[in-house]
Amino acid sequence: MENVATNQNNSSSEESLFNALAIQIQSKFDIVKYYSQRPLLQDRIICCVDPLLRQVNAAAYRPNFVIIGPLRCYETILEHIEIQKRICLASFLQRAEKKASLIDFFKLIKDSADRIHGCYEETYCRSWDFLSHVIQQNIPVNDGSSGLFIEMVLVDASFIIELFLRAYNKELERGEIDFIFNTPRKMHDIRRDLFLAHNQLPFFILKDMYELAFGGNPDFPSFIHLTCHFFSPYYNQNKPIEDIMLPNHCHYEYRAKLEGAKHFTDLLRTLQMPSSKKTEDSLEAGRVQGRYLYSAVLLRDAGVKFKVSTSRCLLDIEFNKKNGELKIPPLRVDESTESFFRNLMAWEQRYHSHETYLCDYIFLMEYLIKSTEDVDLLIRRRIIINQLGSNTRVVTLFNNFCKHITPMEKNHFSDIFRELNAYNAVRRHSWLAILRLQYFSTPWRGVATIAAVVLLVLTLIQTICALISL
Repeated sequence: MENVATNQNNSSSEESLFNALAIQIQSKFDIVKYYSQRPLLQDRIICCVDPLLRQVNAAAYRPNFVIIGPLRCYETILEHIEIQKRICLASFLQRAEKKASLIDFFKLIKDSADRIHGCYEETYCRSWDFLSHVIQQNIPVNDGSSGLFIEMVLVDASFIIELFLRAYNKELERGEIDFIFNTPRKMHDIRRDLFLAHNQLPFFILKDMYELAFGGNPDFPSFIHLTCHFFSPYYNQNKPIEDIMLPNHCHYEYRAKLEGAKHFTDLLRTLQMPSSKKTEDSLEAGRVQGRYLYSAVLLRDAGVKFKVSTSRCLLDIEFNKKNGELKIPPLRVDESTESFFRNLMAWEQRYHSHETYLCDYIFLMEYLIKSTEDVDLLIRRRIIINQLGSNTRVVTLFNNFCKHITPMEKNHFSDIFRELNAYNAVRRHSWLAILRLQYFSTPWRGVATIAAVVLLVLTLIQTICALISL
């Protein structure tokens, strides 16, 4: 009888274990069901960067000081910055108290919570076990209207707005975030964190909060003006940003693109685009024959003359096939260059797959830069401003940029590819280049070459005269 009872108990225990396991598996099916039935509110514009891209250099996509938004593609959270954010929230509420209160901002975010939450690719920021626990507790998964989510948006958005205001107006009391402004490098690092592709808040909620707080107040600029001023070190146009912001029709389309940015990464990509519609139209995508271009040194040996362009827009590259001049805007290469381009390229590949202007630019530069001699040539022509210290580091940087980035069938610099290859195919250009580089590269070498030719001619004349006199 005891054996029978023991067997029954064992069977009961196994059954309980199986039931618990079945419930656990079912809960995970419920998660899948939840996501499959959930309406797609809008495109997922904020998501963790492709793991393959992060394999090349994960640090280029990781925030070092400031974490923004709910995506947790990293493990550590800097507590002292989180405390500073809440101090900035208090300062922001005090600055905005004439127009709006904490309740007003809370209501604004709550009303927009579903739209905000719909911007995030949430599978990266929650674990299965956590979701299972949430579902078992009958709590809505990733409920955008939850207090924690609203608090996160409120704290992060107020920190960004306060930071932008104090960077714009140096007369504003800075107080608790003096440590940012008193250390130039710290400001640079935080600006870098705010353009990372997955370290973002949707642009619209930042703008709505700013308008609620300061809309109609002549003492405060528009939020797009404030944002462009903060990111002005990455602004690559010949015209001052203040002129772009003026309410006229000259730059209406460009200004509209800036105001329609999805987030800061998207806005910085637009800041690299030509402000002139004519220049942008000239970058018509086309197929690249053979997908090959010679390096800078080989093109120079083929007769191409590299010149630095007066344009600041990186995409404004021109080749004059009549005189062989290739004009390229100057590019400053420093410690943040890799992070800057990698995040913009990752965003462009995901959301602007048919307008990969920056990816195409990097592909072109990658072809030109194959060795330290190529870098040295571009530095001497003032096309590259090397602040990395070593030409080898610049070569490594550009050779690794396009790993795991698939080139599109069409390239916006296809005309330049075609014209450079055609120019390189004409042998006369190579002969003239050899003559210029080897015999007329410096004034003294040119004088010596001319003197040698004159001496050769005189010797030849003397020989001919001697033969005639015989």
